[in-house]
Amino acid sequence: MKLLATATALLCTLITTAQCDGNRYRNLLFSELSVTSDIVYGSNDDLNGVNQELLMDVYEPTGDALTNRPLVVMCHGGFFLSGDKAAPDVVPLCEDLAKMGYVVASINYRMGVPVQLDVDNTFAQAVMRAVQDLNAAIRWFRHDVDMSGNTFGIDSENIYTFGTSAGGFMVLQQAYMDDDEIPSFLDTSAPGLTGGVEGNSGNQGYSSAIKGLVSHCGAMGDNAWIDADEQTPACLFHGSADNTVPIDSTMFTLLGFFPVAITEGSIPISERMTGLGIEHCFEINENAGHVAYLTNQAIYDTTLSITSNFLSHLVCGIELDCSYREVLVGIEHIESNEIAVYPNPAHEFIYLSNPLQPVYYSVYDVFGRYVDQGYSTQLATQTWSDGLYVVKTSSDSHSFHSTTILVNHE
Repeated sequence: MKLLATATALLCTLITTAQCDGNRYRNLLFSELSVTSDIVYGSNDDLNGVNQELLMDVYEPTGDALTNRPLVVMCHGGFFLSGDKAAPDVVPLCEDLAKMGYVVASINYRMGVPVQLDVDNTFAQAVMRAVQDLNAAIRWFRHDVDMSGNTFGIDSENIYTFGTSAGGFMVLQQAYMDDDEIPSFLDTSAPGLTGGVEGNSGNQGYSSAIKGLVSHCGAMGDNAWIDADEQTPACLFHGSADNTVPIDSTMFTLLGFFPVAITEGSIPISERMTGLGIEHCFEINENAGHVAYLTNQAIYDTTLSITSNFLSHLVCGIELDCSYREVLVGIEHIESNEIAVYPNPAHEFIYLSNPLQPVYYSVYDVFGRYVDQGYSTQLATQTWSDGLYVVKTSSDSHSFHSTTILVNHE
């Protein structure tokens, strides 16, 4: 039994190494992805009391056989009035994160803000419905792992959220607001609002806990909702000239016309996190407006880069870097002294990439037994048994670098 436990511990360590090789979760290693659309993750009454099915699209890298991948739940923007899981503010991020090796679930959630005298109440209701739906989506995956064989191969201990604009409101409130912090003016007797912050949108009995969040142009009703015992790490992005969801503490106006309430933007949120010692990144897009990555490629690249730094830090324990890093795309931008070994996990082939020449390699199984060697840019793995392999590579036949690769033919 002790030998089995030791072997199991070694296998877990090797699997973690196979995932966290410095490229996966940080660079665009997969060229293709698949999308499973319109999965029903729950249902609840909308603001009119009509039951609404809640749908999501799930993105995965094609050919990736790893079965314990981190999950990012993506929340679109749109003032809680419009928007969609397949909208331009989220699809490119979903695709690129999937190409890095993440599983990404882009969700629809209940929307609708009646513009009336107490718009602060109706807006808060809309935020609460959306937060409840986000919690249900997170719980859906844990339920699926427990009851349905882990359909999408996720690691239920590595779940993250990403929200832009209205979605930023959602992920911040989901992480830091408790039932006793629900504003007193919010009418929780309105349709579809039972169950407090967790709500009743589905998959009750499972945790909605997350390991970290990314907010782009998000805000909170009160940054005091972030308590000392709530240490969820965060990555914040905000344009300094955002007039839609201001970066500081100011009046939030719905559609730019209807005053709603004073909200706390990313500056006071970051200040609160700093004071409480909560690990976070904060990137200010200077002179940029609302969700500027939609029209500014440089800001999009920075968003993707810092997001991948932040998430890979939490997934792999890589040192946190809140600054821009060039994201590598396949083999196109590999420096001359670097060799990329991918994909990981591998299905039919392993590619050895160096832009100047083929690569020397030697392969061993986890017991140290010789498997293969040669001088090439790819290895065929169809005849290899499923399992973990150590691939040693060099561009000059010495100074070999070792990479652990998982091979899975299923």
